Amino acid sequence: MYSVIDNNEDKDLELHSIHISLEKIKAYMENEITFKQDLIGKQEEQIRQLKARLDEKDGLVQRLEGQLLECRQTNEGTRQLINKLLSDISGYQKDIEWYKRTFEKRSFPGILKEKLFRGKRPH
Repeated sequence: MYSVIDNNEDKDLELHSIHISLEKIKAYMENEITFKQDLIGKQEEQIRQLKARLDEKDGLVQRLEGQLLECRQTNEGTRQLINKLLSDISGYQKDIEWYKRTFEKRSFPGILKEKLFRGKRPH
């Protein structure tokens, strides 16, 4: 009989030891779950913040692209205006050269001939 009682005490002791080990494992697992849930919560918050920043940057990029398009259009208009003005200047320079050739560099006989025959030509 004593051997049965000893056997039962050993089993009880062993079961108690197993139970304590299981409680430690359970506590460890609960701590791990709590830690990981907190970590996941922090990461979710960080993801939300990063998405908000990304949305802000996307908006900024769109605004800047719009401004860039406006600048390109303005620059194209300015370029066309500059080309027109350069063309006008070139035309004016040609006119000035013609006036110089006609009125400043012409000889006296050419001027007399011009005055004599101008009256006979219809304008």
